[in-house]
Amino acid sequence: MRSLARYGVAGTTGLSPASTVEEACNAWLKSIRIRAATGSLSHSTFESYESTVRLTIVPRCGGVALDALTAGRCDRIIQLILLEQSLSSARRARSVLGLVCGYAVRDEALPRNPVRDVQRLPRPAKKTFVLSPEQIIAIRDLMEHWRESGGMGPRPNFRALADGMDIMLGTSARIGECLALRRCDVDLTSAPPTISINGTIVQNSAQGIFRKDSPKHSRQRRRIALPAMAASALRRRLALAPSGENALLFQTSTGRPMSVSNYERLLRSFIDDNRESLTHIGVDVEKYSTHAYRRTVATQVERRAGITLASRLLGHASEQTTRSSYVVSCENVDASTADIMDQILGT
Repeated sequence: MRSLARYGVAGTTGLSPASTVEEACNAWLKSIRIRAATGSLSHSTFESYESTVRLTIVPRCGGVALDALTAGRCDRIIQLILLEQSLSSARRARSVLGLVCGYAVRDEALPRNPVRDVQRLPRPAKKTFVLSPEQIIAIRDLMEHWRESGGMGPRPNFRALADGMDIMLGTSARIGECLALRRCDVDLTSAPPTISINGTIVQNSAQGIFRKDSPKHSRQRRRIALPAMAASALRRRLALAPSGENALLFQTSTGRPMSVSNYERLLRSFIDDNRESLTHIGVDVEKYSTHAYRRTVATQVERRAGITLASRLLGHASEQTTRSSYVVSCENVDASTADIMDQILGT
């Protein structure tokens, strides 16, 4: 295959089969940095790619020449990352190394992408922790009485913690989507009351903490009817929020957006202070996180109304995503199967 550079076509990075993986990574990062600057790629995604390159790929194989980067070598590199680091690190490394090699193929420094023939990595174990209605009631009570007697410094912002839980449980919103709610997103005058999920709170080194005007994926914009507990929580947030249609319902004491890490740190403090009580009501404190709220909603709605409604509530394009990653299957099969078999086989 003849190089495009031979014909004077602009845009080639100068990569060749003798270029190293590190050089290919740097050229690829330079190309996608432009996309991040123009908004076609989020800064958070770019920072994740850059971190994987710097901390995982370059230390493992940065000095390897592209023409020596066979499928077998890529496979051994990924498997070593899996063995010595973690499944998530290996999955990220495989994804990013595949993107880098794809870039090198387009620049004609590689004849084909060797990462495509790397063996599949195991799927992460499905998370099955969900909260029961009784546990939710008990947790809310613990939150409302958290450190109310003082003696351990100022009382934490339990109201934001409890309101966030009720909103996430009532709507299936992710924590970032919940924290991104504004006055104009809430309609408590309709019957039933509704909210619009149309943004999320993100944080990166280039832009700090800010509201992105779309959910995790833009196609996941949705308007959701509110159950009573979520509507009550939103009334409290509206009473506390500043005036103005675009005022965020969750803010810090200085008026800045509450970050996801800030809320999750608050939840971890609550868990640490109430570990014994949570364990007593059957909550696995090691698995309790904001994501458990979304999984709880998906599981309960699927059991009562089916996978289609659960998937639409969560904003998924595919019902398989909802079933494989969020819905926890009930171990008990419907007892009507016994009646069916009795009718078929007799007694």
